[in-house]
Amino acid sequence: MTKEMKEIKASTPIAVVWEGILLLPIIGIIDSKRAQEIMELALEEIARREARVLILDIMGVPTVDTAVANHLIKITKAAKLMGCECIISGIAPMVAQSMVNLGIDLGNIIPCSSLREAIACAFETIGFEIRKISK
Repeated sequence: MTKEMKEIKASTPIAVVWEGILLLPIIGIIDSKRAQEIMELALEEIARREARVLILDIMGVPTVDTAVANHLIKITKAAKLMGCECIISGIAPMVAQSMVNLGIDLGNIIPCSSLREAIACAFETIGFEIRKISK
């Protein structure tokens, strides 16, 4: 693994939420180079962990323009080819408004308003149900 890839791995950690569910929090500006590195890292982890769901949390991404949206779509298309569904969470109100104004279509990415909702959706995707235990 190159020094550059180690730095990307450290700055873009992928967490295992549950067996088959990965969480990729993305923080900061996404350019073409970083998007490619994130995709390589995500696909590597999907294969290694045999993930069925990848949650992309973009709460820490300040702006989503057409280029960033296209990078996210490429990541999800590649993941889908590996049998992994993608969920996007953490879309801030201003980012949502900007995406609508730009006419950005996220395609097959499942949008969730919060990380909590994304995790619940991920569990549902792999056949689990989250419910409160009554006392």
